[in-house]
Amino acid sequence: MADKEYTDPERMEKIVSLCKRRGFIYQSAELYGGLNGCWDYGPLGVEVKRNLKEFWWRRNVQEREDIVGLDGSILTHQSVLTASGHVGGFSDPMCDCLLSKARLRADKIEPQSGTAYHYTGA
Repeated sequence: MADKEYTDPERMEKIVSLCKRRGFIYQSAELYGGLNGCWDYGPLGVEVKRNLKEFWWRRNVQEREDIVGLDGSILTHQSVLTASGHVGGFSDPMCDCLLSKARLRADKIEPQSGTAYHYTGA
């Protein structure tokens, strides 16, 4: 008998359910409705995540001559954000597609032809 084909949402629900039952991952703040896109790692999930990070670091940093590691701060001083224009009035010019109703960044559209680059929508 052929395996039942699942749509992407059904498949994702089954994967998440299995991972939760086996103690790999849990949705963050699940008791309070959850936080989309945020996951907490159980005992097995922590080990898998650690193994993946170590493998990635070894293959992409340690085994290459042209790459060095860097671990920078995730906090940024206010003066850096002010100097870069993020505080005063940072914005990306946007365009609306009249056909698909999609919003696109203006720098991703060819002005003459209207071709949208790196867009997989309508």
